[in-house]
Amino acid sequence: METYVVGDIHGAFRALEQVLERSPFRPGIDRLIQLGDVADGWPDTPLCVEKLLSIPNSIWLQGNHDWWTAEWLATELPAEAVNQSWYSQGGQATYDAYQLIAPQVRRQHFMAFFGQQLPYFEDEHRNLYVHAGYEPTEPIADQDPADLIWRRHLWQYGWPALGYHECFIGHTPTCQEPCRQANVWNLDQGAGFAGRLSMLNVRTKEFVQSDPVPGLYPGVKGRGS
Repeated sequence: METYVVGDIHGAFRALEQVLERSPFRPGIDRLIQLGDVADGWPDTPLCVEKLLSIPNSIWLQGNHDWWTAEWLATELPAEAVNQSWYSQGGQATYDAYQLIAPQVRRQHFMAFFGQQLPYFEDEHRNLYVHAGYEPTEPIADQDPADLIWRRHLWQYGWPALGYHECFIGHTPTCQEPCRQANVWNLDQGAGFAGRLSMLNVRTKEFVQSDPVPGLYPGVKGRGS
């Protein structure tokens, strides 16, 4: 079994399809870890959720945009009453997409996907997977889950992930390809804006990428438009 990790998708289902097709990933045999921020930005968050739900042996981490989306799905407030920080930072695309989805499917996505996302994951090789980062001098189990989806300090300061073989994060768009500082790998190549989605084999570090996402959604305004 190989382990593959995929970065921040931000509603770009067409990019997700591309990396799954371009990668030697074997559904049902290999493990897929998604680093969070499935939602918000491009118009296909529901399709991304359906695809990830269909992949056996997949692990989903919670990102800050997923937290916002789950908060809305739990209440289904009208547009004028939703969290405007979410709505203005890609949430409108998610909100609009879910208006086209039957209420029972929205509830199923909330319960079966967003409600099952993990704050972090540790594998059998002492690798850590977390959306934004963590404070490496403290046990991760003792840290505020909000910090794990928001704080960029691990990457911004180039800190090593102490106690782990390697650490894989998203959240902070950077580089044109998956890149490393110390033993920390960043898999956010800006798919939520004008960049690409990346998918990497954890053992070999071989990776594939989607086309630049705006070209996959001609005429659609993403988060950076």
